[in-house]
Amino acid sequence: MRINFLVPGLAISGGNRIIFEYANRLGARGHAVTIVSPTEWPGPAPRRSPRQRLAALGRYVLANRRVTWFDLRVALKIVPSLAERHVPDADVTIATYWRTAEAQAHYGRRKGVPVYFIQGYEIWGGPREEVEATYRGPAVKFAVSSWLKRLLRDRFGQDPVGPMVQGVNFEQFHHAARPINDPPRIGMLYRDTTWRGTTEGLHAVELVRKKYPRARLVMFGQGWPWIEAPPDVEYHHDPPQDELRKIYGGCDIWINPSWHEGLPLPPMEAMACRCAVVTTNVGTEDYLVAGETALVVPPRDSEAIADAILTLLDDRRRLQAVADAGHRHIRTFTWERAVLGFERALEDVVRVR
Repeated sequence: MRINFLVPGLAISGGNRIIFEYANRLGARGHAVTIVSPTEWPGPAPRRSPRQRLAALGRYVLANRRVTWFDLRVALKIVPSLAERHVPDADVTIATYWRTAEAQAHYGRRKGVPVYFIQGYEIWGGPREEVEATYRGPAVKFAVSSWLKRLLRDRFGQDPVGPMVQGVNFEQFHHAARPINDPPRIGMLYRDTTWRGTTEGLHAVELVRKKYPRARLVMFGQGWPWIEAPPDVEYHHDPPQDELRKIYGGCDIWINPSWHEGLPLPPMEAMACRCAVVTTNVGTEDYLVAGETALVVPPRDSEAIADAILTLLDDRRRLQAVADAGHRHIRTFTWERAVLGFERALEDVVRVR
């Protein structure tokens, strides 16, 4: 098949990592895959002054034409916009974000079957009515998780394919068995977006340190923290991708305090690196067994997160058991399994259309 993935940009993100993994692995299976990334947002072209048009041309000419943080092995096409004339002809074209789905809705038959790969309820990314309008469109919907599949069915009358649970790259994310650290190390991804729950996670660690004052907080992220963290935080700013395994693997507990997500990737990576995971119940039901492979708590509840961490720190055998069970369980989520399911789903929709 000729397959296009429409992406809004090439920045480091879990969503892009998943898309690029699918692209590489579909390419390795003999499909002609192209990543299409615009330098201007999709949508109707605004009326522009000559200076604005020149600036837009400059952004296109000077745009980065390679992905520096991921080994992308398929064609990458940088385009001025996602207008139909800039997108290669294909058997299937896959939108991956609500703005790319807006552009895709205007394509003709030469771009192939329209598929909308939905990795989150993206009302955080634009006006709610505009985002939700894309979920009602005619494209075939692929939902990354069970809760998104239910949302699309119950609220928008869709019949999505899924859940399309991604795999874990075990060549990148792995760690040897090791003893629990003394003092214990608690890890968390830093995000400055409110709904990522960084504030709740930091408050939970503060509560934990009232009982275990020597417990160490470890974080990594792309920006410098502006949400107040402990002065002794071990913060890794924009670490190279091959360093993430060491960061995860150096922690005993990894917390995921998000308010909502499609299907969060860091808990999977942390489990692969033998962390005991404490996570909110946001999109994790498809790869966790609550109380066995991870401890699961409600979102926006710092005390619940802290109590779960203390449950593990108070009982080091339980901590080790959860870490071991999580590691064994997540090893079944291979990319080989994920890409075969994705490939079959694409073949099915192309055959039907």
